[in-house]
Amino acid sequence: MEDKLAETGLQHIPTGSALSLHSTRSGIVARGRRDAANAASNPHFRQAVTDYNARNFTEAAASFRLAAEQGHAESQYLLSTLYDAGQGVPQDDTQAAHWERKAAEQGHAYAQANLSFRYYADNNFPEAFAWCQRAAYSSLAWAQYNLGLMYRKGEGVPQSDADAAYWYRLAATQNFPEAQQKLADLYNMGKGVPLSHTQAAAWYRKAADHGNAEAQFQLGHLYAIGQGVEHDYTQSRHWTRQAALQGHDQALRELKRREYRDP
Repeated sequence: MEDKLAETGLQHIPTGSALSLHSTRSGIVARGRRDAANAASNPHFRQAVTDYNARNFTEAAASFRLAAEQGHAESQYLLSTLYDAGQGVPQDDTQAAHWERKAAEQGHAYAQANLSFRYYADNNFPEAFAWCQRAAYSSLAWAQYNLGLMYRKGEGVPQSDADAAYWYRLAATQNFPEAQQKLADLYNMGKGVPLSHTQAAAWYRKAADHGNAEAQFQLGHLYAIGQGVEHDYTQSRHWTRQAALQGHDQALRELKRREYRDP
C-alpha cells in the first residue's frame, strides 16, 4: 500500500520492533482514546506483548486476537498491523482492514489514520478524508499533515490553501518535518497565508534541522538570494550539500553548477 502512494506524499504509520504495555506509543503501539487509561489491563494483551517482544509472533497474534474479540481497541489495532505485515499470521488485507475498522470505530486515532490511508489507496477520497479528519482531531500529527495535503489537493474536500495551512501548522508545531516544509512552501508562495519569506525561511529551517531534504534545498536557495534571511553563501552551500547528500535532484544539480566556486 505504501509503494502505491509513494508519490502522493501521504504518510502511513511507521512500524517498529518493540511493544510496550502502556498507552504511550513505543514501536508499533499507539494510543487509543478509550484504551489510553487501561491498555495493559487485558491479560491477553499483556501476554501478547510479552510474546511479541520475545519474537514469538504466532503466539502474539493469537493473544492479540483473543483480546481483540473482547473489544480491546489496542489489540484490534495491533492485530490489524500484523495482518498487514503477515507477521505471526498469513498476510491478509481483508482481516487487516476488518480489525483496523473495529479499533477506528472505538476512537483509536492510529487505526483511524491507517483506515484513511487504506481508503486513499483505493481512491475513495471522501472516506479517506472523513477518517483522516477524525484522527487529526485527536492531535495525531501525521494525520493532521495528511489532512493538510488533502485540502491542498482538493481530495475528498473542496480545495482550500487556508485550511491546508491550518492543518499543516498544527502538525508543524508538533515538530513534524514534512508539515513544516509544506507550511514554509505556502508562506513562500503566499497561498493560504500572507506572503512572508521570513516565515518561510523560519519553517524551512525547522524542517531542515529535522533532516527534510526539500527544506534543506529551499533554505539553501533563500540564503543564496538573501530572501527571508541575510545573504550567506556559506550557509547556502551547507544546506544545499545537506540536501544533495540525501539524493535531492535539484540540490545535486545546483552543487554541480557551483563546483567552480567551491573549494
